[in-house]
Amino acid sequence: MKNNLFIGCMFLLVCTSCKESFLDLTPQSTISPENFFKTSLDAITAVNGCYKSLAVGGQYGGTFQVLMEHRGDNFSDQDPSSGSGVNYQINRFSDNPGNTNLYSSWTAIYSSIFRCNTVLESVDPINMDNTLKNRIKGEASFIRALNYFNLVRLWGAVPLVTKTIDPVSATSLKRDDVAGVYAQIEADLKFAAANLPATYPAADLGRVTQGAAKGLLGKVYLYQKKYNDAKTVLDEVINSKVFSLLPKVEDVFSATVKYHAEILFAIRFAKGISGQDHGFWYSNTQVIGIDTTIQKAYTEAGDLRKTLVDAVKPTGSSLIMPRKFLDTPVNNNSGTDFPILRFADVLLIQAEALNELGYNASTAAGTAFAHLNAVRKRAGLKELTGTDLPTQESFRAEIYKQRRLELPFEGDRWFDLVRRGTAIAEIAANKKITIAPFRLIYPIPQQEIDIMNNPATFGQNPGY
Repeated sequence: MKNNLFIGCMFLLVCTSCKESFLDLTPQSTISPENFFKTSLDAITAVNGCYKSLAVGGQYGGTFQVLMEHRGDNFSDQDPSSGSGVNYQINRFSDNPGNTNLYSSWTAIYSSIFRCNTVLESVDPINMDNTLKNRIKGEASFIRALNYFNLVRLWGAVPLVTKTIDPVSATSLKRDDVAGVYAQIEADLKFAAANLPATYPAADLGRVTQGAAKGLLGKVYLYQKKYNDAKTVLDEVINSKVFSLLPKVEDVFSATVKYHAEILFAIRFAKGISGQDHGFWYSNTQVIGIDTTIQKAYTEAGDLRKTLVDAVKPTGSSLIMPRKFLDTPVNNNSGTDFPILRFADVLLIQAEALNELGYNASTAAGTAFAHLNAVRKRAGLKELTGTDLPTQESFRAEIYKQRRLELPFEGDRWFDLVRRGTAIAEIAANKKITIAPFRLIYPIPQQEIDIMNNPATFGQNPGY
């Protein structure tokens, strides 16, 4: 972390506009923060850099797909030799603090947080429109909250850094408790929701909206079992009518029609532009790929989502990947966006929250059954009633089943297993691996442990 913060203190990577969106994922220059923030355009350019930091290889550009999906039971890795086996270790629960995936993501996340902190500290002195100023701060607050949400789910207690700090001060950081990190996430998302617009003009498509902030806040509440809070904020998202399910589930992942009505927030990429595209996610050989348990999980006839987890080959490629993220490559790379939160997820979260507040067999609009059935109907399945799911537990099981079938390879399955408390049992059943409870979170990267060198305030997660 010390090295990462040192780099952050020295340079602020900035981005300018590109043809596809306001995001250019290739830094155009390096400018020290104290000499940079002069105008509103500077502030916009800087917050664009915060968005860019989510798309790097250590985050949603690649490594998150390993940490969030390889860990679960939707992906199977049988190749212990490639890349020194670091991905295989994650998939087979044999990873250790020296695994390079962990350090890659840890440093990428804290680099992103540093950018957000820099924006939040530097924008206020600029003489500019206050509405725009608060919007920019709202964007940075959302991105910081997303970073901490990922940190706390991956590692548990982590350093909570909300101000830019120098390298010397960084060595005295401690691991803050999980409750405190979640409190900051909530505060950031509430600020973002209060200061972001409901929509943007086409030129700014992809910026964080009020609905995205509220939707992520609802998900954060769900993880903490704050079901009533989740219900309240998600009602606002659903009733706003800004977002909706697309009629066809396959269109959700279109490589050409992106950021449509179902997407609350996604990481944007642009095919054919160096630094803005990405390698194929979950691409694999015959020994690495889609686990048969997810393919067999689509047990109801006519489920239109089943083909999205088929193993297919992109044009001109020998690799195999899920159809969900299929794209015609340019220079062997893709430009598909990575969905962070979409409306189907919001409906399932709301259905879960309502059920946890109290089982209700009604199928009237706004009820748990109505939200569940909206997702099922779009998937080509029959709508369910209290006769099919007569208890709270049966409804809960159906929600988790639909989450797996609706959201595979989108970074939710492993976290769903952990928060439900079924990870150990389901990994044993589906992957035939017995895991110890301490492996429900990852080890802190050894490089960070060595730099801090203080077991009292910056110790390793137990068991590693």
